[in-house]
Amino acid sequence: MAPRRGSGSYSSYVDDNPWSDTTWLSLEHYYPDEYKPLFITQFVFDIISLLAFVAFLIWACRIRNRSLPLKALICALISSICCQINIIAWEALYVAEAQVTMYYLISLMLWDLFKVVAICLTFYVFWNLIHRLLGFIRVSGKPHAAVTTIHYLLLGIIFVASLAEWGMCVASYVRSVVSTLNADMQWSWTQLNVAVYIIYWLLSLEILAWGIFLAIKARSYAFWSKSPAMALVAAAISWCAVCSTLAIIYIRYSLMPTSAYDWPIYLDAARTIVQFVLWVGTYTGLLLCCAKWHNLDQGPKYPAPDYQSQFPEGHYPQIQQPYDIPPYVDHSTQHQAHPHHVST
Repeated sequence: MAPRRGSGSYSSYVDDNPWSDTTWLSLEHYYPDEYKPLFITQFVFDIISLLAFVAFLIWACRIRNRSLPLKALICALISSICCQINIIAWEALYVAEAQVTMYYLISLMLWDLFKVVAICLTFYVFWNLIHRLLGFIRVSGKPHAAVTTIHYLLLGIIFVASLAEWGMCVASYVRSVVSTLNADMQWSWTQLNVAVYIIYWLLSLEILAWGIFLAIKARSYAFWSKSPAMALVAAAISWCAVCSTLAIIYIRYSLMPTSAYDWPIYLDAARTIVQFVLWVGTYTGLLLCCAKWHNLDQGPKYPAPDYQSQFPEGHYPQIQQPYDIPPYVDHSTQHQAHPHHVST
């Protein structure tokens, strides 16, 4: 769902272009007085999140292992940066109490677009790393074909559902400008938005299950280094928390019957802070997994078990000889009076 926005006083232009109408964005006139410090807190943490994403992007560009899904991870970070730039621009208009035309809604459309792109790419990065780690526990060196097929089908479902949600977002904003926003369209957008976040939540649980499975396998003989798998499960925990937090909030305050005043005034700021912490945990885990990936190639995939001998050094059990073959006698330690001739 897009950020909540207040109404404004409009003035029409001569050309009757509804997008040229102006509105005054101000917190003092459309929100309670106690909401302004919370909005400023949200604004500050969005800026901090932007700086964190830029730092993660620099880190990702410094990783040299190009066999990993680093391009997708870099694109996800760029999308997150663009998402933050658009939401910060929208918030800055409220802080500055600016008078703007209705074109400012384009920033919210782009915010929603870059958000769903970042989420889809993050799912792809998780599943790609899972497939590569699964290759280390199979003799063939590749994950099962059914696993990759199912994951790519799920990725397609996520992409289509996210694209449909963004289309409803654009249609709703355009409808609110050119005419009166239909309540049925608003409710359809809300239902689709909640459904998409529930899908995100369920698939993040699937990723967490795979992460726990790989973390258990990393403690066995299959991996030379445990660092990539442990970093991946840490990222999966944060990612599952991100998706579950958003799904629960939207189910509670968007899908369930509530009034307009049931949305707590502190929820936007609290959600921004929690998302900042969880997104940092997600990308830190993914980048650590990629950075430590070279440790997996420093040893064999299946190192020989370290058996401890039960016999003292130099003493071995006598080998039982079959049938009537006499045991081997080491003549090298005996004095040889005559050379040993071998008959042909």
